[in-house]
Amino acid sequence: MTDDLPDPETRRLTRLLARDGAADYELDLTGLDLPHALASIDQMVERQRFREDSRTVAVRLDPATETSGETLFQPVGRHLLALMKRDLIDRCSPRPNSDGGGFVVELPGHPRDGGGDGSEGSAEL
Repeated sequence: MTDDLPDPETRRLTRLLARDGAADYELDLTGLDLPHALASIDQMVERQRFREDSRTVAVRLDPATETSGETLFQPVGRHLLALMKRDLIDRCSPRPNSDGGGFVVELPGHPRDGGGDGSEGSAEL
């Protein structure tokens, strides 16, 4: 049945439309404070800059409880949106609540901005 999806764009579209909160990888941020959670996300994004394949990552956060107070959902969501504006993340959506809070993030396969720090040898514009 995968023979019916010859080009990568069609496969990507099918994968996005069939998204049910599942992902290729998981980044578990449960139990972390905000600075450590944001640092973990930044590290994930930085590592992805050097990968050729796109990846989806389920970012897990502690679920809200009656006594939890403010959760990391809003500040982490703002951080992910800021990364999207910089084209470091292709797509971001909330995870289904059945597993607790979090997001499903799609990371691009190739560097989009050419680096800028000189660490990439053959960046084309």
